[in-house]
Amino acid sequence: MMDAYVVLFIFFGLIVVFISLKSIKKDIEKGEKVLIESAKTAQKLSQLLNEAIETIEELDNFGEYIIERIENKVKWAEEETSQIRDKKNENFKESQKGYECLSGNEEIDIKDTRNANDMKNLENLELISKKQSKEEIYRRAVELYRQGFSIEEIASTLQIGKGETKLALKIVGREKV
Repeated sequence: MMDAYVVLFIFFGLIVVFISLKSIKKDIEKGEKVLIESAKTAQKLSQLLNEAIETIEELDNFGEYIIERIENKVKWAEEETSQIRDKKNENFKESQKGYECLSGNEEIDIKDTRNANDMKNLENLELISKKQSKEEIYRRAVELYRQGFSIEEIASTLQIGKGETKLALKIVGREKV
């Protein structure tokens, strides 16, 4: 009878060992699934991070475009103001001809100042023409889009990002992308 208890005890022990091994196997499978999911999540996070970095760079470039447009408008306003000031000065000088005579030195100083301003304006124009402005690039992007080019083709042709191309089309061209 004792042998029957020993056999029964060994049988229950084997069942407990078998159940434990099965439980360990399930835990290992769950662990593997978690590991695979975490690898996928890490890859997806890395991709999202890269896209975010690209978007930030494109927004930075677009910010440069906005700044350039503002600077161009400020330059235009300064030129207009300067022209108005010059006309007022000319009108004032003409009205004062009968009352005052300017010495030759003062006339030369005024001319020298104007020549210096003209030279600065020419230098600025040369710099602008050498560097293709963002505004020109974005207008070209709109032209290409209207001709049927894809966003990828436009971005590649103009050497700007796809996101920057989309922004240019939405804001400059008022296009729906």
